[in-house]
Amino acid sequence: MSVSEASIEVIAIPLGEIEPNPDQPRKFFDEAKLEELAAQFRSVGQLQPIVVRPAGDRFQIVMGERRWRAMHLVEGATAIEAKVVSSVDDENAFIMGISENVGRADMTLMEEAQAYADLVGFGYQAERIAEMFGKTTDYVKWRMDLLNLTTDIAELVSAGKIKADFAWYLSKLMPANQKVAVTRYMKGDFRTETDASTFAQALRMKENQEGFFSEKELSEKEKEDKAKERKQAKSKVDHVERAGGLLEELAKLTPSELAELFEGEVGKRLDAVERVRKAAAEAVKKLRKAKAMSEAKQLTVRPELEVEPEAEDLAEEGPSEAELADLEAAEPTEVELEEAA
Repeated sequence: MSVSEASIEVIAIPLGEIEPNPDQPRKFFDEAKLEELAAQFRSVGQLQPIVVRPAGDRFQIVMGERRWRAMHLVEGATAIEAKVVSSVDDENAFIMGISENVGRADMTLMEEAQAYADLVGFGYQAERIAEMFGKTTDYVKWRMDLLNLTTDIAELVSAGKIKADFAWYLSKLMPANQKVAVTRYMKGDFRTETDASTFAQALRMKENQEGFFSEKELSEKEKEDKAKERKQAKSKVDHVERAGGLLEELAKLTPSELAELFEGEVGKRLDAVERVRKAAAEAVKKLRKAKAMSEAKQLTVRPELEVEPEAEDLAEEGPSEAELADLEAAEPTEVELEEAA
């Protein structure tokens, strides 16, 4: 039964007669945010009532625990305006609680993941859950994947020390490899979030032995051919580096100087440099993946390796705007296409 279908009335209820719902999907409440809301209450009063349901001789919060907590911080406040909703069972109370909190900045990724999983426990399919909360089916499934994280890593995710994309990549790994990737992440071994996610993806490939280097024994002729290929590839990179130096010199010129030098051919020269830029961006993207694969291949997994939550991590800084322009976004959509779960 929805709120609109239930019997509703709004009354002032003593704060002490209201209790939170123990099944509330959100467990973390930012104290600073609560104080901000309390300051708003002091200034303009309570603008929106909370929603409660009868629970014996008391009332249980269905929606609005954050407002209820903030009201406790207002000096002299003894009651709070509330909509009393009758005939709402545990399942619908839980759904209403999720509806209020999904999308809030202070609802952690793990709380959201667990809330969706609890709904699955009620018998809901991912497609229906997505429809209920305005999400895509894949989004709901990706969030629930986070429940595969080890307990210590899940705590880092809840604390905001690990961001959503990297957390999802981690969730696809076996526990030992989760710890390996997170330990490197917390030490600041990765320049960007994308590098961290790419490394985790390479570990997944190693686990599944997908797309990794050939282990077959090469013949002498094959070894000679491979050596030539490597020499040619290195030579190409050397040429690229020299070309990069020339482009750096070109970039030092002003637009007026370039217009004069390339008079009548500016568009032609621009197209040429643009082709180089696109090719370079694609090469960088693939070389980053190659680097991650090489590192993952050489890695010896140490299951006993411990994660240190207090370590300073690179995730707080994030990639620069220049890096974002050149790097491939680490979106789960692409990963699902490349490596089905």
